[in-house]
Amino acid sequence: AAAPRSADRASSRLIHLRSWHNAMKTFDGRTTLSRSAARSVYDGFATTDHAGGKDVESGYGGPAITALLAMANLFSSDGEQRLQPPTSAVADRTTMRVLDYGCGQGKLAELVLDDYRAQLGSNKEDKRKPRKTTRRRIEWRGIDQSPKMVEAARNRLARFDDDADTRISIDLLESGDPSDAIRTVKRHSVDRFVSTYCLDLLSESDMYKVLDLAQHVLDPEDGMILLAGITWGYTDSIRTFLMTALWELLYVVARRKVGGCRPQNLVPYLKERGWRILDVQRTMPVGFPWMVRSSPPDRRYNKK
Repeated sequence: AAAPRSADRASSRLIHLRSWHNAMKTFDGRTTLSRSAARSVYDGFATTDHAGGKDVESGYGGPAITALLAMANLFSSDGEQRLQPPTSAVADRTTMRVLDYGCGQGKLAELVLDDYRAQLGSNKEDKRKPRKTTRRRIEWRGIDQSPKMVEAARNRLARFDDDADTRISIDLLESGDPSDAIRTVKRHSVDRFVSTYCLDLLSESDMYKVLDLAQHVLDPEDGMILLAGITWGYTDSIRTFLMTALWELLYVVARRKVGGCRPQNLVPYLKERGWRILDVQRTMPVGFPWMVRSSPPDRRYNKK
């Protein structure tokens, strides 16, 4: 018999994933915003420049993002703005392929690409002599279900369109269903799957779907999933205790005010899906008594 077409394979996998979710293990019984409600909230955040769309540069989100990028192995461990040389399975490739799920306004991509542009010496405003580095391209693909966030991300990242060493695409996930993204992303076509402050607001079913999407797209030899989100701060200080309690109260009575995000522990979900945890870091925010959990990188066992 002939091999099924790629579209048929994607459809078969979607059916398989959805049947798997019916038997998923539950770790958090709290209700969440519906996909349509979340879309409405984040459309509003994008148009009002709300803090909910500024996780990368905020006092509560910034430290975790810094830790996440260090774990991503995109830059050198000594803090210099240089791309790491290719390792293991990606040694023969010249492109680092990143999928940013829940990309929002594209601020994480902007942060990474600005650093990348500077270290290659392609920023014309930088008069310094560029460092000698391993020259690699970056393909950055963002996915989000908020049309306004996608529009903002495309506008923000348009200034990188002429860079020969970067390739950027921002896609709208109209249904909001993570499984639908499988139709548009090739299997094993990504080196780093990144999601920041996104799983915090998803239902457990959609959380599992994001992890399954990551398994589908990541290179089985050298791929990593990197996640950042908020967690509980009851035991760290009086301030973090009070702020955590306030956040959880707002989540119950005014969920939209906190963007539908709730403190949680992502590790059980990763383990339930068979991921091997390489590192977990818990960072203290700057200027805000919020707790941020960063749990990258995690790598899927290569099962042949």
